[in-house]
Amino acid sequence: MMDHIARLIRYRGLLWTLAAGELKARHRQTVLGIVWAVAQPVSMMLVFLVVFSVFVKVQVEGAPYALFVYTGLLSWLFFSNCMSLGLPSVVANMNLVTKANFPREVIPLSKILIVGFDFLVGTVVLGGLLVLYGIPMTLSLLAVPGILVVQVMLTAGLVLLSSALHVLKRDVGSLLPLVLQIWMFLSPVFYPVTLIPEQYRSLYMLNPMAMILEAYRSAILLGAFPEPALIVPALIIASTTLAIGYTYFKAVELRFADVM
Repeated sequence: MMDHIARLIRYRGLLWTLAAGELKARHRQTVLGIVWAVAQPVSMMLVFLVVFSVFVKVQVEGAPYALFVYTGLLSWLFFSNCMSLGLPSVVANMNLVTKANFPREVIPLSKILIVGFDFLVGTVVLGGLLVLYGIPMTLSLLAVPGILVVQVMLTAGLVLLSSALHVLKRDVGSLLPLVLQIWMFLSPVFYPVTLIPEQYRSLYMLNPMAMILEAYRSAILLGAFPEPALIVPALIIASTTLAIGYTYFKAVELRFADVM
C-alpha cells in the first residue's frame, strides 16, 4: 500500500496537469464558464428558499434559512459533483488507461480537484453572504479546513471505489443519479436535523454526510467548534472508506485493460 501511495505522490504533477487541462477546456467551451460555479448552488438555494421557507415554512435556529441552505448545498454539491464526474472517468479515458504507464487513480482523483475549484468559488460567495447577513466571523471557522479534509477523504474513497466498479460493471453508472438523489433527501441539506423524530435521530446521524453538514454549519453559522460526537465518527467512516476504496481500486487496476 505504501508503495502505491509513494508512486501516486511522484505523479502528483500529472494529477494537477489533468485537472488544470480540463478546467481550462471547460471554461473555454462554455458560455457561463466560472459563473456556473456560482449559478448552480445559488439557483438551487433560491428554489429551496421559496419552497421550504415561503410555502412549507421550515424553521431553522441560529441562522437565516438562505444561509442554512446555501451552506448545505455547497458541501453537498461538492460531494455529488465529484461522484458524478469521478465514477465514469476511468472508462471515459480508456485510451490513456490502456496505453500509458501511470497510477490510474490519478484520473478519478483529478475530478476532485476540478470540482474543488468550483467549491472554492462558491466559498467566496458564502463569505459574501455571511457579511451580508451580519454573521460574525469567529474562531470556529478554523475548524472548516479540518471538516473539508474529512469530506475529501470520504469523497475520494467513494470516487475510487465507484470508478473501479464502473469499469467492471457498467450498470453502476445508471444507479448513481438515483443513489445521489435518495442520499440528498436523507441528508440535512435543506432541512434541519430537528425535523427527524428523536427516536430515529441516532440512526439518521450514522449518515457521514449528515455529520459533515452539521459540522460545517456549527463552525460557520453558529460560531461553535463541532462536537467530537460529530467529527470523530465522520473521520473514522471517511478514513475507512478511503482505505477500502483505494485498496479495491489498486486490486482491480490491472484488469482495466482486459475489460475495456
